[in-house]
Amino acid sequence: MTVPIGHTNTVVVGLDGSDSALNAVRWAAAEAARRTAALRVVHAELPLPAAAPDLSGTARQALHEEAMRWVRAAVSAAAEFAPDVDVQVRVEVGSAARLLLDESTTAALVVVGSRGLGGFTGLVVGSVALALSCHAKCPVVVVRGDDPAPDGPVVVGVNGAPENWYVVDRAFEEAEARGTELVAVHAWRPPLATARIAESVGVVWSELDLVREATVAQRLESCADRHPGVEVKTYVVHGSAAHRLLEFAEGASLLVAGARGTGGLTGMMLGSTSQSLVRHASCPVLLVRPVLAEQVRDARSAR
Repeated sequence: MTVPIGHTNTVVVGLDGSDSALNAVRWAAAEAARRTAALRVVHAELPLPAAAPDLSGTARQALHEEAMRWVRAAVSAAAEFAPDVDVQVRVEVGSAARLLLDESTTAALVVVGSRGLGGFTGLVVGSVALALSCHAKCPVVVVRGDDPAPDGPVVVGVNGAPENWYVVDRAFEEAEARGTELVAVHAWRPPLATARIAESVGVVWSELDLVREATVAQRLESCADRHPGVEVKTYVVHGSAAHRLLEFAEGASLLVAGARGTGGLTGMMLGSTSQSLVRHASCPVLLVRPVLAEQVRDARSAR
């Protein structure tokens, strides 16, 4: 499995005490075992309000004890799924987003749940997942669905964007590591004006589908050469990319998507397709940022 340049083979998972976070811990533990990696459980204790001084330290101690109860439960859940994985713990007072972004500078992967108590997994329209999706220095997985170890295919969207090659290559890698097939989906929806012109000159949409199938095949070819053992099923379909990918993700083990974001830790933006996938997918979603593609491309060029 790819580890970003200069990073360690560690899977980091955010913890906030919710059932969703515990499910993320189980998924992350299974992923760490698959990678022969360490698992790092990270929790950010809430800072006390400045207007409520804790002179006796009682409130701070209570929050810390609660955090450690959550950590012990997480370590136990991880051991249940991956007893041989080395589990590390980091508990600090501060911002959950900043703590996980800091972890992303050295981790191979950061994992969070899809909903929670407002710390790590107050998620998808909240600041933490958006911050990670837009600014993390390693890939991010948002664990959705109730099965902590799904075994279906890996699904990836294929498009013509320059950075999509790395998203596709990462999907091949994930399918290879899981020993499962890869489902590559290209969805397109011609503008209404184009449709009218095509109809007036007798263009058959199936012919345009064949052109797109050839383009998709070309995009997949170089990745397939590096992963010859992966069986690939390709679909060129009509409709919005988000809706069709969500359909194909039913029963999948992982949905791989690109993540392009802008802005600081507040006022962040994630592409509409990626947002829809993270909000509604029935399986874990792996988000890969374009900057990571540049790192891997540079590393391969230097070999």
